[in-house]
Amino acid sequence: MKKIQLLRTLINILFFTLIAVFSIGFIFFILLFFFRDSLPAPLGMFSMLFNQPFGWKMYLVPTSTVVNYMLLILAMFYLRKSTTSFLKSDYYNERVTLNLKKAGNIFIFIGVSTIIIQLFTVLYIQNLAYNIVQMKTNFFIRLINTLAATIDLKSVLSIIIGLFFLLFSKIFENSRVLKQENDLTI
Repeated sequence: MKKIQLLRTLINILFFTLIAVFSIGFIFFILLFFFRDSLPAPLGMFSMLFNQPFGWKMYLVPTSTVVNYMLLILAMFYLRKSTTSFLKSDYYNERVTLNLKKAGNIFIFIGVSTIIIQLFTVLYIQNLAYNIVQMKTNFFIRLINTLAATIDLKSVLSIIIGLFFLLFSKIFENSRVLKQENDLTI
C-alpha cells in the first residue's frame, strides 16, 4: 500500500509540475506574441521568430512539441485516475483498464510522432545543408546520419512505456473477466 501511495504522490507531483510549466510557457507565449514591445530587450529578441520567412516548416516542431506536452499531461491525468482505484484495492475495475489503455496509446503516439517530426526536420535540414555545400555523400552514410539524428532514447522509451501500459491494461482486463467468471461460479 505504501508503494501505491508513493506512486500516486509522484504522479501528482509530476502532473501538477507539468501543468505549472505549461501555464508559465503559455503566459510567456501570449506576452511574446501580443505584447512584444512591452517586454524587456533580451526577451523582446524572441519576437524575431515570428518574422522569419520560413513558412509553416518553422512552426512544425514547436507545434508538435506543445501538442505532445499537452498529451503527456492528459496521460498523467489518466494515470492519476488509475492510481485512485489502486488505493481502494479496486484492481478489477473497467475504468482502470480503460485509463491504462488510454495512457498507453498516448505514450505510443507521443513517441512515434516525435520520431516522425524529427525525421522530417532532419531531412529538411540535411537537404538545406547539402544544397548549400554542394557535397555528394554516400547514401548509406546519409541514411545512418538521418537515423542517428531521428531516433532518440526518449522517444523509444515513450513507446516502451506505452506498450507496457497497454500490456498492463490487457492483464487487468483478463483478470477482471476471470474474476467475474469466478464470482459467477461460486
